[in-house]
Amino acid sequence: MDMDISTRDEDGWLLIQPAGEIDIATAGAVDAHLAENRDIILDLTGVTFMDSTGLRTVVGAHNRLKQANHRLRIVIPDGPVERIISITGLTGALDTVRSLEDALAAG
Repeated sequence: MDMDISTRDEDGWLLIQPAGEIDIATAGAVDAHLAENRDIILDLTGVTFMDSTGLRTVVGAHNRLKQANHRLRIVIPDGPVERIISITGLTGALDTVRSLEDALAAG
């Protein structure tokens, strides 16, 4: 499956917006973008599927950025990605919001 990833600076954050499926074939590309050492918003609105490899990529980036005193804020609207985050019990452990507007408003 092809994945498109767009990035841009947004109010002091690096905004990363993958579109498609995050799985074993595409998680490396997402991880490469998450390797930036700065505050990041990961907008998963365009992600239609995420497997355990994708989940591991997100959690790993969260931990790495937290250790470097940076933030990873994750936009997760209702849908398949929200379900996997909820099922695994990570909702409270990750900085998640429902929309990009919420992510930017939270400062």
